[in-house]
Amino acid sequence: MIQQGRIVLGPDRLVTCEIADLSAAGARLRVPARFALPETFPLVIAAHELRTVEVRLRWRRGDFAGVTFEGAGAYIG
Repeated sequence: MIQQGRIVLGPDRLVTCEIADLSAAGARLRVPARFALPETFPLVIAAHELRTVEVRLRWRRGDFAGVTFEGAGAYIG
């Protein structure tokens, strides 16, 4: 199932993304390659309710990125 998300790149800068392969450990994001992603960043997940989690970038290939959830803010569906 694909969910909508927002990557927080600054106080006034949000980038829309699609979230796939969501698990308790991480997710695969689809975000245009033109957006550089930092090593860690907040990710807003629009599921039944909005939830913001801190993620760590693990890999990037074109329009796709793999992230893992950090610390106590881990995602629990």
